[in-house]
Amino acid sequence: MHHKYAKDGLAVISVALDDIHSEDDPDALKRVEAFLRAKKAAITNLLLDEPIALWQERLRFVAPPCQYVFSRHGKWTKFDTDKEPIDHKAVEKLVVELLAEK
Repeated sequence: MHHKYAKDGLAVISVALDDIHSEDDPDALKRVEAFLRAKKAAITNLLLDEPIALWQERLRFVAPPCQYVFSRHGKWTKFDTDKEPIDHKAVEKLVVELLAEK
C-alpha cells in the first residue's frame, strides 16, 4: 500500500518493539535490521526505546503485530491480529476513504 498510495499522502511507519538494550538478547538490533532488509521495508522504521507496557496501555494492544490507520486529522482505527487475521482489503478500503478526505 505504501507504494500505491504514497503519492496521495499515505505515510507508513513500522515500530519494532524488540528490547535492543537487553543484555539477555544482544543480537536484537541485528535481527530487527535483518528482518526489515528481508521485507524490503522502504518505509519509516522506528525502534521503541520505552517500556512496551506503556505503549500497550496507550494503544490498547495485547501483542504485536497490530496495524493502526490514522486519518489526516488524527482519528485512528485499530486492526489487530491477536483476535483474528487482519483483513487487508478492509484496511486498504479504509485507507482509500481516509485519503479522499481533505
